[in-house]
Amino acid sequence: MTLLQRYFRSQAFWPLVISLSALATLALLTQSLSTIDLIVENRQSAFVFLKVTFLALPQLVSIIMPLAVFMAIIFAVNRLNIDSELVVAKASGMSPAQIGSPLLRLATYAFILHIFINLWVQPTSFRAMRAELLSVRTDIAAQMLRPGEFIRPATGVTVYAREIKSSGDMVDVLIYDARSTIEPMTHSAKSGQITKFGDRTLLALKDGNIQTLNPTGTLDIIEFETHTIDLTDIMAMDPVLRLKTSDRYLHELLRPTDRERANKKGYRKLLAEGHARLSAPIYNIALTLLALAFLTRGEYQRMGYGRKIALCAITGFVARLGGFALTAAAESDAALNPAQYALPIAISLICGFMILKEGGSKKLKKVKIDTAYSHREAPV
Repeated sequence: MTLLQRYFRSQAFWPLVISLSALATLALLTQSLSTIDLIVENRQSAFVFLKVTFLALPQLVSIIMPLAVFMAIIFAVNRLNIDSELVVAKASGMSPAQIGSPLLRLATYAFILHIFINLWVQPTSFRAMRAELLSVRTDIAAQMLRPGEFIRPATGVTVYAREIKSSGDMVDVLIYDARSTIEPMTHSAKSGQITKFGDRTLLALKDGNIQTLNPTGTLDIIEFETHTIDLTDIMAMDPVLRLKTSDRYLHELLRPTDRERANKKGYRKLLAEGHARLSAPIYNIALTLLALAFLTRGEYQRMGYGRKIALCAITGFVARLGGFALTAAAESDAALNPAQYALPIAISLICGFMILKEGGSKKLKKVKIDTAYSHREAPV
């Protein structure tokens, strides 16, 4: 790689870092809106919120990386055009292929990183995020109680605790149970503790009483030192960690179990996700070649390259949206999975041919000009 080509690559590297960071931050903020309600409602800490949010980052980076590369290449080439550096490079004999070589190498690095994220980083982080979300949703005390508030975890049941300590102990507990319309009961206790015993959820109360209003209108009060209430029916939750397609590794997507194959709809989704993981990184190279085909070919234009850039950007974004559409369509028809590869590969081949053809025509034109000058200067 020549010194000039290294300079071209450096002009695209920092725009890539900035665009990827900006898009990832925007996507991260959008993603956080879908989890903040869950975290707040379940009284989780800011650390849990940040952990869940950042564990979603690898998938967001995977989605936006080809577009970030595309935007960085357009910005870099346009800047080189504006500063007339591409004109100098072409005048020195560099073809569009030679000019685009360092930028294509940068896209190849992005391709490798994208593959690594899709095949290992994303499923690993998503499994950790899914486990954390399951822990949040099955936090029984958080689901059932909020300090100083009357909560209705189920129809006919109202629970109150003045304070919940860091150990999970509840202070000044009041429970109104009207599930039995004949004899509603009110439990009050100085302290309480929610525990899990096998598949059962129990609330152990200490130093309190049970108040029952009889049909005759009299109030019965039963004092107790310890009393246990079964909350299994109230706090029925699914404690099993169920993996989605985004949480699975490639071999789990392309080679599912026989039970998963039996579910035709789910099987098609697994295959579509697996092929999308492999085909999406190709867009880093395809969109780079698309930008180079638009902006490195042709003659210098004094009026600027706004029209070319607009057409290039529209074409690139439509192509990437087409990839997403093919993935969605492949979930219904597995025969469309090869099309997920065909689209970016076709873009790469067409744009690569145009770039190489431009380079060949430039060389041929230069040979004709040199030949014409040699005949003109030949002695008569």
